[in-house]
Amino acid sequence: MRYYDELSYEEMAEILDTSVGALKASYHHAVTKIEEYLLNQSE
Repeated sequence: MRYYDELSYEEMAEILDTSVGALKASYHHAVTKIEEYLLNQSE
């Protein structure tokens, strides 16, 4: 939603019925997991 629909965190939080803080935390965890996966694939 952030990149494809270019929505702000506030707009995404409203759509997903969550707080902006919780959304940012979930986003951060997802990015971290993707980075770890990509690093492990290149080994």
